[in-house]
Amino acid sequence: MSSQSEKPSCLVIGAGGVGVITTYSLFNAGLSEVSLVVRSDYDHVVEHGYSIDSCDYGIVENWKPHHLFRTATDAAKSGYFFDYIVVTVKNIPDGPKSGTVHEIVRPVILSNHQINAARTTSVVLIQNGLDIEKELFEHFDPNHYKLALLSGVQLIGSTKVSTGKVVQIGQDRLSVSPFDSKDEAALEQAKLFASIYSNEGQNEVKFENNARHTRWKKLLYNAVVNTTTALAQLDATRCLKLSKNGTSTEQNLWVPGMMEIIAIAASEGVVVEPREMDFFLNFTKTYIYKPSMCVDYEKGQLMELEVILGNPLKIAEKNGVPAPTLFVIYQLMTILQGKTKERRGLIRFNETTKEVETVVE
Repeated sequence: MSSQSEKPSCLVIGAGGVGVITTYSLFNAGLSEVSLVVRSDYDHVVEHGYSIDSCDYGIVENWKPHHLFRTATDAAKSGYFFDYIVVTVKNIPDGPKSGTVHEIVRPVILSNHQINAARTTSVVLIQNGLDIEKELFEHFDPNHYKLALLSGVQLIGSTKVSTGKVVQIGQDRLSVSPFDSKDEAALEQAKLFASIYSNEGQNEVKFENNARHTRWKKLLYNAVVNTTTALAQLDATRCLKLSKNGTSTEQNLWVPGMMEIIAIAASEGVVVEPREMDFFLNFTKTYIYKPSMCVDYEKGQLMELEVILGNPLKIAEKNGVPAPTLFVIYQLMTILQGKTKERRGLIRFNETTKEVETVVE
């Protein structure tokens, strides 16, 4: 850890609403040295810190973690060994290659390896979706790099509302698991991370040993509610209440889509109980909240479409599971994602040839 303390060292990459609360939770627990990569708000946060209005921690003004870095490359150049690389940026494999997770964490994994090749680097993916770990397994040889890959599935209502300001309205509930339940090192690192993240009476942290089940369960919400809010550009409660008779969104869109998620999960041996739907449906009726996809679209940012809907639908196709509701949502979301890509200059629609041309790889 170079000149750092003997506490485990955590580097959080991603300073949105989720990333800031994740960083503060680690900092507040006091059991780790905490650093945060801040891109667009870096100068403001260095001078003023964060303003946080949190249902878990109350009003927090002018807060900063132990260390701030503008980029992951800057963190890698610091000389610190980071025991935990906590990734809270969005997982968008259909976006620019520079924004893929393996490229984002690469400089830190390489610097850790140079500092101490015998020491375990744990990569904690606190991200939505399914099969998000595969690219890391593909790009970093476990026989060469001493890595533990951990899954973080988070239920939280947290949004960065302006420069350096975060509002959290839903309690932070985090489930930590190894992606490979047979990896003993990852098991131990997941247990340790759960312990250093826990703030008793404020957040809720669980160690689990079934990442696949936890991720399928959260897709009940993300695959239908998150996507619908982006399509309608409304909070989830309005999507529910403004529908026909105030019930048709739930009855004709969300519940059928959730049942399709349950069926696809079952096709690969993962049992998600139908009663699990109630928690997410009740959440939409309790909190007036815009989920991440809606916020991302409104900000002109790409959405986590492929990991939330594309990957489950690939499994449905492979296993012969009908998913008509999810299929239609995915087609509509693909158009919306394309609209954002065109606006950001990532693709170009050639009106002469009527073809889409890729601008940025």
